[in-house]
Amino acid sequence: MPRWRYLRWWLAALVASALSFLALWLPMLFRPQGAAGCTGYGPLPFGLAEVWSELERMWLHLREPVASSFEGSLLLNGLPTLSVLLATVVSAWAGRRLAVVVGVLAALVVAVVALDWAFMVVSYFMMLGCAGWEGRLPWLVWQLLPMFGYGSAVVMLVAGMRVRRRAERVL
Repeated sequence: MPRWRYLRWWLAALVASALSFLALWLPMLFRPQGAAGCTGYGPLPFGLAEVWSELERMWLHLREPVASSFEGSLLLNGLPTLSVLLATVVSAWAGRRLAVVVGVLAALVVAVVALDWAFMVVSYFMMLGCAGWEGRLPWLVWQLLPMFGYGSAVVMLVAGMRVRRRAERVL
């Protein structure tokens, strides 16, 4: 197996991450107008509404310093693509151990941003359960795209590290 064949996984992760980053900006032009007048989170059983409310408050408190400005949001959502690009370059020119370390760090960065998007999607879903679904479903689906894109980038990075390890074992 030629040395460069394992790079297709890193390149696929880079494409998925870059497309997820680009998918973020189009919906900002078409955001639904008007705030929902909800005080609760819809039909959550067994006191989960209070637990979710507390988790949401803590997550937003952690996220606020980074994503409160346009530059911070750009950094938060651009960091996965930059880290995957760095992991791809290191994987192409460095040894396996360094490539694995940088790949794992890149996968962690991308996973954190994917979890951030998952949290935002769940919050939006809970708000829709309370405020109504009319006209807001396309926006929810569009918010799922970065979550799935960054999640697939993590899977492809891990697959690339495994393929490289197997390829170097054969050689």
